[in-house]
Amino acid sequence: MNPHATLLRFAEVNDAAAATTKKLQKQAMLADYFRGMGEDADLRLAVRYAAGRAFAATDERVLNVGGAAMRDAVTAVVSVDADELHALSVKAGEIGEALALVWETRRRNPVPAAAEPLTLREIAAGFDAVAAVGKREAKREALVALLSRARTNREAAYLGKIIFGDLRTGVQEGVLQAAVAVTFEATPQQVQRCQLLVGDLGEVAVLARHGQMATAAFKLFHPVQFMLATPRESAEELAEVLEGRAFRAEDKLDGIRAQVHKSGSGGDARVAIYTRTLDRIDEAFPEVVAQAKQLDGDVLLDGEIVPYANGQVLPFGQLQKRLGRKNPSPAVLAAHPCAFIAFDVLYRDGRLVMEEPLADRRPVLEAACGDAVPTLAQAEVIAAEQIAAAFDAARGRRNEGIIVKDPTSVYSPGRRGQVWFKLKTHLPTLDCVVTAAETGHGKRRNSLSDYTFGVWDGEPGTDGARIVNVGKAFSGVTDEEIAKLTELFTELTVKQFGRVRQVKPQVVLEIACDQIQVSKRHAGGFAMRFPRIKRVRWDKRPEDADRLTRVAEIYESLPNFAKAEGGGADGAPESDSNVEAAAKPSTPPVRKARAKRADAASEPTLFDVV
Repeated sequence: MNPHATLLRFAEVNDAAAATTKKLQKQAMLADYFRGMGEDADLRLAVRYAAGRAFAATDERVLNVGGAAMRDAVTAVVSVDADELHALSVKAGEIGEALALVWETRRRNPVPAAAEPLTLREIAAGFDAVAAVGKREAKREALVALLSRARTNREAAYLGKIIFGDLRTGVQEGVLQAAVAVTFEATPQQVQRCQLLVGDLGEVAVLARHGQMATAAFKLFHPVQFMLATPRESAEELAEVLEGRAFRAEDKLDGIRAQVHKSGSGGDARVAIYTRTLDRIDEAFPEVVAQAKQLDGDVLLDGEIVPYANGQVLPFGQLQKRLGRKNPSPAVLAAHPCAFIAFDVLYRDGRLVMEEPLADRRPVLEAACGDAVPTLAQAEVIAAEQIAAAFDAARGRRNEGIIVKDPTSVYSPGRRGQVWFKLKTHLPTLDCVVTAAETGHGKRRNSLSDYTFGVWDGEPGTDGARIVNVGKAFSGVTDEEIAKLTELFTELTVKQFGRVRQVKPQVVLEIACDQIQVSKRHAGGFAMRFPRIKRVRWDKRPEDADRLTRVAEIYESLPNFAKAEGGGADGAPESDSNVEAAAKPSTPPVRKARAKRADAASEPTLFDVV
């Protein structure tokens, strides 16, 4: 047996990579590890698992293991109950490291001394077995069989990490691509392009090992990273960046960014729809699948799924009623119709169009879409006045703003450069009081970095006046500010429930958001969409925070162009359940590898009212 192909050796290498912050050292460690793989099958698995994936990127299977399933399997192998496992997960920051705290000392049935080390191929077989079953008891048995093979703390830790796609080694995709390049004397650019073509970095590593990357050809039905736009704050600022060059402006739609893969024709046509989080969602949008099946030939389109009827884009609130529904009923489909609107083409009948300039892609896009899929109109802009006019026209159509694109630009997956720009304005900011602070993830797992906040529903000091929550945010504060806030919120803690602390209402944050929506899940009756922290208002008292009437004013204002209609952002009823009961989860907390919902208003909070 090649010792490199064992889970224990995989754990040792990745622990070493996690221990350094230097990317070159991480690359060197992984390259040395990959170089020692004797068989192609082991190399594929080593690269795949280092990326935190249970299956290849081109494999549509999922483990479908949630916290409850993992809890049941773990408690069958080690002497720990659900409450203790939850506490250990909070302490360690994630389930994998929680397992490492008890695995060797609390085993119910010790591993036989003569047992062979668990190999990467055996893990793959175990994942196949877990993915193949759907019923809870069968999945538990498959998980127990796999977990029982882990002999050491580190083996158990990495099984948990891979299962939930959360290695926390600091090895991002670029580092992993560079490690493959170093291993087989290729350039990172060659590896990146080959991965774009075949879809799976493990397969790229095998091709690189045999000097066959040049033979790779593009394949549909693996998600391609989306090209991104760089934000700009004003038409004047954007005009300065353009420096007199003519760009093309198109509306920025408010929906779900998606790419449509289609091949074949008629009854044999195959369609897949992927979101920006690389999740597949075609079952949730059968009308988009029907659209795609009308297209001729093989094609890959980039665009947006929007609420749509009678040739018009509807308010975003209509789309929210479709989110989270894997198999919408005929009634839901009829009441909240959606459509796909295309704005780019990446592949067409054997032609890799993404490597051609935007100006050349445009006629290919129009020909590919025909009458089946609407496309976005474009207008040429150069000066600030033209940009502002295009922006106002887009807002008049109830769209978010505009995207401005260089007509000479190629499609660069996953990149945000100086060839695509987006212009949209947020609503007036609100001063909100922090009511709860939660432990973050990754490098922030030991800090209170996620903040729930609210506004006054009356004048402070008057009878019955209280703070009602309207949102939750974690972005916009520096590491130094987080450290200061962590210390302060620890002192201000009133109650603690796992990762969440209810805190005295003292700290004021200035919050920006894209939209105010009606919400049945917040006591304030409103929720913020894409809230972010503009700054910590150390100069303000909690009494200086905004009132709920101000939130209502912004909600009713013209700039709040796509108000949610008929209830909360997620359609769930407001809950008055006991705070402690809501705060205590029944399963160990796990960090999802990818977001399950592409768009949503801010999450509900444990503490509705302070």
